[in-house]
Amino acid sequence: MRGGRIGRAAAVGLLGLACLGMGGFGGGRDAAAPMRDVRATFVDVDGTRIAADHVTVGGDVILEGELGRGRLRIPLDQVTRIAIAPADAKDRVRADCTLRAGEPVSLVLRSSTTFYGQVPSGAYQIRARDLRSVELEP
Repeated sequence: MRGGRIGRAAAVGLLGLACLGMGGFGGGRDAAAPMRDVRATFVDVDGTRIAADHVTVGGDVILEGELGRGRLRIPLDQVTRIAIAPADAKDRVRADCTLRAGEPVSLVLRSSTTFYGQVPSGAYQIRARDLRSVELEP
């Protein structure tokens, strides 16, 4: 009897370890897969223009914001320009997006939403509240 309990406990333990290793079999973006190289020019509220490549928003190539009571996710490669202005709420900004196809759309973003890019001198980051616009290249 005792040997049977130990055997079952060992089998359950091994099965648990095997299940832990299955986390990499799906869901989410593959960290090893290359992201699209999105290129853009950031224009800050002072008028400074910074050209960057490998642009992301919060580490992803998708702009996500509030649209009415819902949320909308727009791939950056579908956007040509994002004009940013203060919103009604203190911690929010309005992002007026010009799309490559279709009607323009206005999203509400957290003012702390961070845009990232790579410039020749290093990594660049800027918060939405400090931006006037983002001009994306085709």
